[in-house]
Amino acid sequence: MVAKRSVVVVGAGITGAAISFFLAKSGHQVTVLEKDALGSAVSGASLACITPHMIDLSEIELLKWSCRAWLNLANDSRANFEYVRCGQLRFIERESEAAAAARHVEAERSLGINSSFVEAENIRCIEPNLTGPVAAATYDPDGATVNPFLAVRTLLLNAKSFGAAIRPHTPVEEIEIQNGCIVGVVSGSELIRCDCVVLASGPWTAQLAQLCNVNLPILPRKAQCLASVAVPPGTIRSVVSSCEASGGVEAGYTQIQQSSSGQILFNTVLAGGLSEPGAQNFVPEVDPVFVADSIAQLLRLFPCLENTQWLRSWVRYEAVAPDQRFLIGPLEADGLFVAAGDAGTGFIRAPAVGQLISDMLADKESTFRAEPYAPNRFENRR
Repeated sequence: MVAKRSVVVVGAGITGAAISFFLAKSGHQVTVLEKDALGSAVSGASLACITPHMIDLSEIELLKWSCRAWLNLANDSRANFEYVRCGQLRFIERESEAAAAARHVEAERSLGINSSFVEAENIRCIEPNLTGPVAAATYDPDGATVNPFLAVRTLLLNAKSFGAAIRPHTPVEEIEIQNGCIVGVVSGSELIRCDCVVLASGPWTAQLAQLCNVNLPILPRKAQCLASVAVPPGTIRSVVSSCEASGGVEAGYTQIQQSSSGQILFNTVLAGGLSEPGAQNFVPEVDPVFVADSIAQLLRLFPCLENTQWLRSWVRYEAVAPDQRFLIGPLEADGLFVAAGDAGTGFIRAPAVGQLISDMLADKESTFRAEPYAPNRFENRR
């Protein structure tokens, strides 16, 4: 029988919430510590698309498993977190990029993804109002979205149903280590004893790791979002995303969708765009150039939105590793783990990350290969 452990999960965004659920479900004694409100950083501000489409092919099995986990949670949970199977369409602006996208789709299909390459003349069959100058697109009809705020809380409530303690507004100030082993964390004057600590704090993870003299190559990257007033349902039917680097504002990544309330949501992460350590502690005003460029991009793709009023905008910071892939696994101190650095893709991967961490604590072979996410994979780079 696998020994059950007392675990502190630091961070109550989507990654920390999923880890907490899977650990508590496995019988571990779990305490979740969040320095602010639950899901109040980038997770709560995400557009939360759930699809394996047009992502690293080496992660396909993990991504497919994660998509199934979300669907199972939506079917089984008493809480409604607005899981909507709407599909994802990735537009291609340059004809020169179409062949590479078609090859990627072919590879996806060989690995069990129900995606397709869409010629320009057929795009309006999927998105009638996408009438702007687009060369082609790719499409995953099984892509879905969730309400990010409700999804985080659903996972935390499910973790709580298995005995987890959820503690918002409880910042971790020290991590106690004795003889190379984790013994607890300090918040204020309180020592919370535990066998294991999982750092799942997004762009704050590197700062927390330094409390243990561990340097993690995680930096913050600014993500900016824009939201309209409500427009008629079905104005945008699927998640509309850029395909390849040239498809976003200023060569960045773009995602557009319509929420259940009718708002049009626009998210962009600029190419590169990394910020200095600590930038995540100061939420700036949204760049007015971003607002202008975003509206221009939207109107170019969806001319029907010309008279739409824009209601609000916001900025959050993602955690980014050098290869834009999660760091998942044990660190130097016995009982210290990390799960961060996902570059804004936490929602699609979160259930699988929770399962991986659970498997690691149980010291058993996982369904997924852990090597691509090893936290020390950058140590030999020059």
